[in-house]
Amino acid sequence: MRKIVFALATCSILASCVKEENKNPIDVSKTTYLMDGKWQLKMSTIVKDITDPLSFPEDTYAVLQECVKDNYFQFKSESLVTDYENVRCQKDQPDYRDLYYALEANEGYLKIWLDPENPDGSIVLAGDISYLSIDTFQVTYVGRNPNNEDLTSRFVKTYVKFK
Repeated sequence: MRKIVFALATCSILASCVKEENKNPIDVSKTTYLMDGKWQLKMSTIVKDITDPLSFPEDTYAVLQECVKDNYFQFKSESLVTDYENVRCQKDQPDYRDLYYALEANEGYLKIWLDPENPDGSIVLAGDISYLSIDTFQVTYVGRNPNNEDLTSRFVKTYVKFK
């Protein structure tokens, strides 16, 4: 009889310790993901000629100026992002600039621009966005090679979150 009473007491104690299920829904939107932290460029590559099967990704992050490497984005709302420049490349430039952004194509395409009156004419960054982990995303886009206008290149920029 003691064993049964002990077993019932143990079960009731364990049952009272079980966590209640959280009934609050979790916002898993990519906008919320972007707004949760500051995002700094940590890797940048280029495939100089996408039509050449022997062309391979080359590191472009290593040659960036230090004053560019410390910049970061902070997504403030569903349409506003601020580009912060910790160490300014030119002393007469402001520490930050407010930009606009949109997630398009089912949150798979990121577009950031400067002029609200001319979004397509003032693009700062635009491309397919991949969410690699909880603290890393990547933007991939195709454009003219900066050193040879006859070539089409693929650019990949990887951003990492910091608090």
